[in-house]
Amino acid sequence: MWKPIKKRIGYCLNPLTHVGNLEKAVNDLNDTIDDIKEKIQAGEYEGKRPSAQATRWIEKAESIKDESYAIKNRYVARSVHVFGCSWNCRSNYRISRAATKKLDDMYEHKKRIPQDGSMFCLLPTAGRELPLPPNIVGQNDYKDKIIGYVKQGTMSIIGICGMGGSGKTTLLKQLNNIFSCSAEMYEFDHVIYVEVGQQQDMEGIQKDIASQLCLVLGRDENTTSRSVSLHNFLKERKFLLLIDDLWQTLDLEKVGIPQGYGKIGPPNKQMIIIATRLQQVIDGMKGHDHMIVLQSLKFNEAWNLFEANAGVRITNSTQIIGHAKIIVEKCGGLPLALKIVGQAMSSKESEHEWKYTVMLIEQSQFYKVPDAESSLYAVLYVSYYHLPDERTKQCFLLSALIINELCPVANMITHWMGHGYLDEDDDIENNYLRGHAVVGCLKRACLLEEHPRRRKFLAMHDRIRDLALWIVETKQGDGSNKTWLVHDRRKLKDPKEWSTAGRICLAWDKKNNVTIPDSYSCPHLLTLSLQTNKQIHGVPSGFFSTATSLMYLDLSRTNITELPTDIGALGNLQHLNLSETPIQSLPMELQLLKALRYLYLRFTKHLDTVPDGTISALSMLKVLDLYRSGSCPKEKARAYIMELESLASLQILGFTVADLDSLCMVFNLPKVSLRFLRIQETEGLKCLVASPSLISKMRAQQLERLGLDGMGSLEELVIGEADVDSDWCFQSLDRIELFRLPNLERIILKGVVPHVCFPILRMLEISGCHKIKTLPWIKKLPCLEELYLIDCNSLLELESDDEEGTMSSTIASFPRLKLLGLSKIRNLHNICDGITALPCLQRLLVYKCPMLARLPSKLLNIDCMLLILGEQDWWEKLGWDDTAVKSIMSSSFIELPSNFEGDIEEVYNALFC
Repeated sequence: MWKPIKKRIGYCLNPLTHVGNLEKAVNDLNDTIDDIKEKIQAGEYEGKRPSAQATRWIEKAESIKDESYAIKNRYVARSVHVFGCSWNCRSNYRISRAATKKLDDMYEHKKRIPQDGSMFCLLPTAGRELPLPPNIVGQNDYKDKIIGYVKQGTMSIIGICGMGGSGKTTLLKQLNNIFSCSAEMYEFDHVIYVEVGQQQDMEGIQKDIASQLCLVLGRDENTTSRSVSLHNFLKERKFLLLIDDLWQTLDLEKVGIPQGYGKIGPPNKQMIIIATRLQQVIDGMKGHDHMIVLQSLKFNEAWNLFEANAGVRITNSTQIIGHAKIIVEKCGGLPLALKIVGQAMSSKESEHEWKYTVMLIEQSQFYKVPDAESSLYAVLYVSYYHLPDERTKQCFLLSALIINELCPVANMITHWMGHGYLDEDDDIENNYLRGHAVVGCLKRACLLEEHPRRRKFLAMHDRIRDLALWIVETKQGDGSNKTWLVHDRRKLKDPKEWSTAGRICLAWDKKNNVTIPDSYSCPHLLTLSLQTNKQIHGVPSGFFSTATSLMYLDLSRTNITELPTDIGALGNLQHLNLSETPIQSLPMELQLLKALRYLYLRFTKHLDTVPDGTISALSMLKVLDLYRSGSCPKEKARAYIMELESLASLQILGFTVADLDSLCMVFNLPKVSLRFLRIQETEGLKCLVASPSLISKMRAQQLERLGLDGMGSLEELVIGEADVDSDWCFQSLDRIELFRLPNLERIILKGVVPHVCFPILRMLEISGCHKIKTLPWIKKLPCLEELYLIDCNSLLELESDDEEGTMSSTIASFPRLKLLGLSKIRNLHNICDGITALPCLQRLLVYKCPMLARLPSKLLNIDCMLLILGEQDWWEKLGWDDTAVKSIMSSSFIELPSNFEGDIEEVYNALFC
């Protein structure tokens, strides 16, 4: 009993010893804190960020240090009596005991000192790096000046102003890449790059910003609620917002961009940089501090840029160099003009070609142009003039009709085909190849460009689009060929203008209330594209009777429910697109469209009435897409197929069937390439075998999209057969959809190997398949980029041990997977294991997967930073083999909003950016 009594007597009689020991330990702890801070400071200089573990250790150590100082202050402030001693035993006891306990806490905390390996975390880039042109001149001074402004301020708006093609976008992209990749130096949590364009779409701007912040907005949120979500997310974060191509003042408060904050953290917290052609736009923005006006390039800079694009050989020819200098002067120091004209002249080797180009420019300058900036169209016209043939030139001009912000390459080629510019022969495959060749030619001429953030999408510079419209207005002869009505900034379209127009494209026009006039005749109209205008619910009766020249009609993604009977007057119509509309019936008069070659009815889910004989009457039809079109009972499908058999010109088909007999009939259609197939709502089918016995080698290789939906009795899906030919595969299959198959238990690959059978499969979607337990074959797909698994109750894991032992454990699982969405899978406990797992994963969404208690340990092997979206409660309960890994990954986690419901559409929107 003496030891504890002695200890407590010591607390009373000797507080100085206990406080002295604590003071020595505090000094040692302080040295340790300083040492760690020095390492962190050195790491930050090298572009690293301290891990949450290191930050929390320092915070706890500082707290212990402060509490120790408080104990010492209590000791010093106590009452003392004879010989400087205090005989207040109770006070001495409390101080000594507190000092001893704090000393124990200090020793325990020092055991958890962060090691060098866990001192820093993988830092997610603050923004997305954007591609830049190879040769940039004359922008270093502007760039350095703006960086200086950014270093100075905490909240400001910086304007970049200059004429179209002067390099504003290039400068803005350089700033984006500097601040995105070196975010630690400038203290930004987020760098956001937004292109606004001529039509200011508030919803699109808000969604683009949210996507870059990995902020999932609710499905039904309006402008105000989206603004609140963005504001609350950003108000205490350090961000840089880059706004490109602004044509009118933007209400930042309405968007949800906080202003006037900056109460915490270092300077440079919240900044906005705006690029615009119009200085008054910057002047109209509240709080703008600085204005940068881009000047024309000096001659030496202009010459260097032109030479880099035209080829250095021009300096070796005294005959050519004189003409080249004239051309450079005519470009007026405009980088875009120098780049495009330089590319156009890169293949010209004779003096006569250069001399003729100079003459072409000088003569073109006498054409009347619509505004002052357009004086350079005569120079840019050179690139159009030197395109290889008339077809390529016309395809370029038509591109200006449909490119607003971005356009898929496939859609662009379909657009050209629908206008008849690629129909040199009757072979659709050759036309597609020809279209890709035209795209390549226009990209090399810098008249089209690959979209900076969307692979396989095309974009067009505003100035180039204006060039195309200028060429149409000034050089296309007389009459309606010169009148194109397109969605742009110039003016609202008067309905009277429809009567003289040759081509009208008012697609994606969210700003103006586009309607089809019912009181004007349109005798010259060749093209009418109104897609995505949801306010259009129908076509006025009699309109088509006044537009009998119409060749191209696109009403996709509108809200039309029926077509007027006078559509039969469109005897010249070649292209009709009604996809993704609520249309319920087609009129009998559709049979009169004898010139129709392309008919798109994809995703017309409400289409129930197609009069008998309508399809067979369209004798010139080359492409028919009925993928997910209406309810398709057995009798209706067979009737359609029998009509298809009579179409001698039909080459490409998308179709939906509901029974095996119809499926066999579709596979046996002669000379038709089945590209898109959906099998839905079959009754009594327990096993579906996709094998050479059903699908010929040719059919299997042509199929691009396969969907199974609403087959309640299906239990087994077998792909292949025992003696399958080695070259039988789905070599073109890009996407598989398995929806509402509640009794499907197994997907079996028989006689085929996944990576051989599906060599280019890019997207796999499985939803409402409640009995599937594992999907071992999907980890071997070499090109799988997107995987969505929704509402699959029995799914235990995405992969299992390879039964045949053919897959080496050293081969990466999911080698190219970028997006993985897991929603409402209550029994899922494992994603994947392996030596290397998910090396390319960029985004992972996990929602209502309570059994998924651990993530793959190899996620940190990825080169790009991973973003994880999920519920906060799930994230906090995750188990980790190494707490340092959790600390590193914590900066990658984004909480899903409370109103997130986890259906497939919401998962798409959350993951896709």
